[in-house]
Amino acid sequence: MPSRRRLLAASSVSVAGMLGATSALAADGGGRTSTAPSLTPDGTGFESQWPMARSDAAGSGFDPDASGPQAEVREAWTRDPDASIRGSAPPIVVGDTLYVVGRRSLAALERETGSTRFVRDGPFFSSPALVETSAYRSDALALSGRAGLYGLDATGGYELPGRTVGLERWHAPGEPPSGYLSAEPREPSPVAVDGTVYAPLPETDRIAAFDGNSGRLEWQYAVGGRYASPANRPAVRDGKLFASNARSVVASVDADTGEERWRVDLETVGSLPPTATNDGVVVPASNAVVFLDADDGEVVWTYDHGGNADRGSAAVADGTAFVSDGDEELHAIDLETGDAEWTAEYGHAASPAVADGVVYVSYYWTGELLAVDAETGERLWSYDDPTVVSQPVVGDGTVYVTTDDGVLALEEGS
Repeated sequence: MPSRRRLLAASSVSVAGMLGATSALAADGGGRTSTAPSLTPDGTGFESQWPMARSDAAGSGFDPDASGPQAEVREAWTRDPDASIRGSAPPIVVGDTLYVVGRRSLAALERETGSTRFVRDGPFFSSPALVETSAYRSDALALSGRAGLYGLDATGGYELPGRTVGLERWHAPGEPPSGYLSAEPREPSPVAVDGTVYAPLPETDRIAAFDGNSGRLEWQYAVGGRYASPANRPAVRDGKLFASNARSVVASVDADTGEERWRVDLETVGSLPPTATNDGVVVPASNAVVFLDADDGEVVWTYDHGGNADRGSAAVADGTAFVSDGDEELHAIDLETGDAEWTAEYGHAASPAVADGVVYVSYYWTGELLAVDAETGERLWSYDDPTVVSQPVVGDGTVYVTTDDGVLALEEGS
């Protein structure tokens, strides 16, 4: 049986976090550079945001305000801000700033040009999630690493000779690796809603909620029992959290308390990160896609694609779920009926992104970024770059991906 809510005071605020509070409350100037990020779209000229992996806490992979290149594509810019900014974690977009995590570094880039605003070293692995905070003058970034979850000053702290002050606000420690876990260690990206961070505890089967100001542990929940696989990235919508793991367990808890609402074992081969919608929960699996009622976990429909997806998430936009089967095709599925709207040739596991009627997909082994029409599945364009490794992120006419060489931005061609 899964564990219920556990209110623990297991997290501590680090000295660096306390310094961060002092720095954040200080007057502007003391070490801030003129290129400090703007954390809101107001006054930046940008309308769209992609403030966490998969765009939002529900995991939709869709931004109704975003647009990307549609007919043709060309390189807008490419940057290698630091030799360690390489990896498969997708970037996020906040205001006029692009944040990207690579191998033990976090970088902030100017969104329009790719110019480096700051690079900070640290044991970070996942994509960041922007967290609203009330105790600081600037918001935070939550990131996962092998040693736990980190809350960082989104403006980068203060750079002093030989060190950075005020970057780390808190650190919620992880736990030693468990011998009972049946998958390799990984660091799924956290999500954030109204000042609370939700994240899998590294190398465990548990989801936890943390206060975004202090990193205090508010509750934790075991998704699949003692012998379960590590928990996937959760989805949060309308006060409900949905979680899954590779043993086909899907559960829902109250996002405020961690109290279990329901838990089901699916008859699928594994389960991948869920996506929460107005009407239910989309759960991709290796061989199928299952749509569950958000209130009780009952199966509404099952779409058998017969594929072999070992990773990836569903994107949901305008009543349609977009899923790759990891073997042959990209599928558009009607959320109401569970019927296929179209299929398009695509032989890789991926996490699609949707913006302005276009579905964008990429896969870290192929180096191809592909755009297809969301209504018909018609291929619009493809961009070949053997260094492309991350999911795409879309905003204001541009699509961004991380590569083995840094960060790549693509715009409409002429």
